[in-house]
Amino acid sequence: MSNRRKRSIPTRNVNNIVLEQLLAKDSFDESDFSEIDDSDDFSDNVSEDCTVRPSSDLESDGNIPTSANSCHALKWSTCVMIPRQRYDFTGIPGRKVDVSDTTDPLQYFELFFTEELVSKITSETNAQAALLASKPPGPRGFPRMDKWKDTDNDELKVFFAVMLLQRIVQKPELEMFWSTRPLLDTPYLRQIMTGERFLLLLRCLHFVNNHSISAGQSKAQVSMQKIKPVFDFLVNKFSTVYTPNRNIAVNESLMLFKRQLALRQYIPMKRAQCGLKLYVLCESQSGYVWNALVHTGPSMNLKNSADGLKSSRIVLTLVSDLLGQGYCVFIGNFYTSPMLFRELHQNRTDAVGTACLNTKQMPIDLKKRIAKGTTAARFYDELMALKWYDKKEVIMLSTFHSDTVIEVDCRNGKKTKKPCVIVDYNKNMGAVDLADQMLASYPTECKRHKFWYKKFFRHLLNITVLNSYILFKKDNPEHTISHVNFRLTLIERMLEKHHKPGQQHLRGRPCSDDVTPLRLSGRHFPKSIPPTSGKQNPTGRCKVCCSHNKDGKKIRRETRYFCEKCDVPLCVVPCFEIYHTKKYY
Repeated sequence: MSNRRKRSIPTRNVNNIVLEQLLAKDSFDESDFSEIDDSDDFSDNVSEDCTVRPSSDLESDGNIPTSANSCHALKWSTCVMIPRQRYDFTGIPGRKVDVSDTTDPLQYFELFFTEELVSKITSETNAQAALLASKPPGPRGFPRMDKWKDTDNDELKVFFAVMLLQRIVQKPELEMFWSTRPLLDTPYLRQIMTGERFLLLLRCLHFVNNHSISAGQSKAQVSMQKIKPVFDFLVNKFSTVYTPNRNIAVNESLMLFKRQLALRQYIPMKRAQCGLKLYVLCESQSGYVWNALVHTGPSMNLKNSADGLKSSRIVLTLVSDLLGQGYCVFIGNFYTSPMLFRELHQNRTDAVGTACLNTKQMPIDLKKRIAKGTTAARFYDELMALKWYDKKEVIMLSTFHSDTVIEVDCRNGKKTKKPCVIVDYNKNMGAVDLADQMLASYPTECKRHKFWYKKFFRHLLNITVLNSYILFKKDNPEHTISHVNFRLTLIERMLEKHHKPGQQHLRGRPCSDDVTPLRLSGRHFPKSIPPTSGKQNPTGRCKVCCSHNKDGKKIRRETRYFCEKCDVPLCVVPCFEIYHTKKYY
């Protein structure tokens, strides 16, 4: 006889047998469902890739009443129950804080990175430097702490500007930015800050007193306290400075981080796949990041929901300040549930999202197969569940759409028919992905970072610049400035305003085709252009004079003097003074 064990055959659930019999019938009425045991939960919660979500991530906590989970079954109908219409939008979108000069990128950036926030970071950085200086010297390769001098707000803002510049002019290692090797030389950066000072600031950069971090919480929450004050401050500024338009989207975003960390999550559908997960609310039209939550596990501080699901509570927490104003939130099937949509609708907020038929309270009869290119819809009060078969089956849930099908243009130039709810969803859902795409173009985060909270700070800095750019474009619709040029202009303005003469130690030759921001700061003196092997009294074209036109032709005026620090030929009177005092000469 064989010694192999007999494989046990699982028994079929009674409810599944009843459902199969009902679905095999051409028609059925409400009484047919009386045989189904309501106590048996046969609906699974699925995530974006339609895999079963872990129960620990979705179960309600002790704050949710037990009655919220014992909702009566919704009686879906093939006919429209109530007229389909959207709520009237009563919000007032737009910027809520005054800006004196709408053409200055720095003023938009300082709406979020205020003097209060920078002062807090400065004090914590100086305190951390004093703590590190009191310890024995570390391993080789680190800057010496005996060379540390306390920083101030101006120097820290210059430090942030260098961070932003390093991700536009990218190099594989930080030390290469200050290399004098001809292939790697970036002389202008050495005028701003030495490499040793930059590495010292990076090492001492800190955001919260370690003694104020409270224990007795989960590891993820304890880790989050290292950056939580900065995160909360910036997210609050994102929400108070600007009010979004009617359509908003909620989705997940991931910041790449591969080291051991209690906050780390794994999402295979995302580009980064492994790192810090954020739940983000964005404006659909522009991708403006309006609100965000960091995933810290089951103990997250979230609003209560009718169904008790954590996914529903995340959505309600993100949109809580926008309820009652007629907003429309677009979400993925990880968050979509009929009970969440009903709760949002009761708070005068519309909702549209993809769904899975295994979700609780979804119409079971939509599981029947339909012909390709056709639709099937079920209605319950304000809810509509629609199934459309294109290349594969797509399930949608909406609080105001009908099952109307419209004709749209395809990429190949042909026309096709799609349900109106899917057209609106495709148009408005990609806001978080749009923001991630723009952030990935000029990533402030370094791939290799030992301390996660410093990398996360760089990520927050990157989001702040993106939001500043979006507001700048909204206030200047006629301005054709690109994203990268906005960042470059912002960096120049930060250096013009906050760079001090003492912060530069080595002189580099600036680009002759560009205007250095340091020309408006520091000490400048005219000198005669030194003789060369070919000329005893050489001359050069005056930078100011040659920037003007006369009778449609460029002025050409030679001078024997130049600014040694800027390495620019200038007439002594009046061009030397104009060049070093006026931004636009």
